[in-house]
Amino acid sequence: MTTAPISRLNPLYLALWFPCLSTDRLRREKQINTERALVATRRAGSGVFLAAVDALAAREGLSPGMTLASARAIHPELRAEPLDPIADAALVQRLADWCDRYSPLVAVAGSDRLVIEATGCTHLFGGEKAMLEDVRDRLRRTGLSVRAALAASPAAAIALALHGPQDCVVSKRRGLSTALADLPVSALALAEGAMDRDALSGMHRVGLHYLGDLYQLPRAALATRFGPVVVSALDRLLGQASHPIAPRRPATPYRLRLAFADPIGLRSDIDAALTQLLSDLSVQLQAKAMGCRRLTLTACRADGTVQEITIGTSRPVRAVPPLMRLLAEKLESLDPGFGIDCLILTAPIVEPFEHDQIDSGALTEDSGTEDTVADDRLASVCDRLINRLGAENLFRLASVDSRLPDTAQGPRPAVSSRRDPAGGWPRTVGRPTRLLGQPIPLVPLHAPRPGDPLVRFRLQGREHRVRIAQGPERIAPDWWRRDAAWAAGARDYWQVEDEAGQRFWIYRDGTAGSHAGSGAESGKADTPRSHWFLHGLW
Repeated sequence: MTTAPISRLNPLYLALWFPCLSTDRLRREKQINTERALVATRRAGSGVFLAAVDALAAREGLSPGMTLASARAIHPELRAEPLDPIADAALVQRLADWCDRYSPLVAVAGSDRLVIEATGCTHLFGGEKAMLEDVRDRLRRTGLSVRAALAASPAAAIALALHGPQDCVVSKRRGLSTALADLPVSALALAEGAMDRDALSGMHRVGLHYLGDLYQLPRAALATRFGPVVVSALDRLLGQASHPIAPRRPATPYRLRLAFADPIGLRSDIDAALTQLLSDLSVQLQAKAMGCRRLTLTACRADGTVQEITIGTSRPVRAVPPLMRLLAEKLESLDPGFGIDCLILTAPIVEPFEHDQIDSGALTEDSGTEDTVADDRLASVCDRLINRLGAENLFRLASVDSRLPDTAQGPRPAVSSRRDPAGGWPRTVGRPTRLLGQPIPLVPLHAPRPGDPLVRFRLQGREHRVRIAQGPERIAPDWWRRDAAWAAGARDYWQVEDEAGQRFWIYRDGTAGSHAGSGAESGKADTPRSHWFLHGLW
């Protein structure tokens, strides 16, 4: 009996080009209107030049290299922001990490390009065209402009993404020459990384404008006339020369594996194996002064299937008992089937472990360490709620850096990274314990002079007489934001207490004019409408 040879998989590479990477990032981070042209600028010497333009600016005739003054002369309402190469590079790295869902081999091929080796991966997404469309559509939904191409060589994929038709797919090497024929000769620089400008200008002088013009010329003559770099670049584009990509090497997570001579299925055996894995992981984390924030347990069953359970913690943990308690709650959903051949424990997210300062009296009973015990218990409760309900269903309130009382706090995930800590609550004097979602209009029962508080007012049909008043505190809205709630402008806030001891936080909006006249004698305010509102209570 003869065995048929296994055919070698055709190499495939998916190239992604982000032509407006800088402006797309700026538009998302600064929430710039999509209908306004945006450019990124850089300073060179005494001038400011355009470094990147978005699609709207390009349609107005703007291009990188122009001075900002010339660009504003063409398009006066242009929005200009400084270029941030560090932030752009970080975004490219995050995009490379995101592309791991398509292939483990992802290379950063420039400041705005990625190359994914898709060999043997396209069938998982329904084929070459379906994989390309999936990548393209997902990225565009995030607000990024992207051009994609899939080809049998990485250089050809990059060249087609930059210069070829939209969503070009050339899955066979023999089709590369036809697909690349209409591309400009400047695409040779994409294959070699650097190309002599004299060589490119020399090819244009003799009428060689497209790659197809080079096919019929002898390679020896090309090398003699324009240099051997041109020949090697052309061979890489056509897939006739090796051009491997250099995929980035992601950080290796903490990963432990325990294989069994015979499959195990009893809960006691699984618990014992998991305890051993957690103990080994704790030793590794302790050696690096780290703690885990997420753990994934993978069970490889005897029937070839895989099951996973994942837990998260509200702060770095490396002690075995609390981690074992969290995993034990999830082990009920683990079905060993015909047995488990191997258990793999992975800590994909780890952070520096910080020790708490403990008083020496903590070693005795009634030592006064209630705060530390309370913190541990609160963290334990949060961990159990998160793993039962999901991290997205548990949140906490955190302070927000804002002068406006309406936006001075907001919801934050209960599980937060130490790399992005929530700010502490500011010690602001005069803020009520309860802030109303919608201010309630007050009816003044007298006409106070500008700068004076209310002495008598009616709230929801009940009259109140002010005994103590403190203020005013003027709060002005952010001029760069348009907030309908603050359309009237600045507000003067007062803390008042009535004769019954109730405390109110009231304000007078910025549209109120001067009050004068006999409104006090008549028992009514002399303004056509109320400009006083209740915003908070103590």
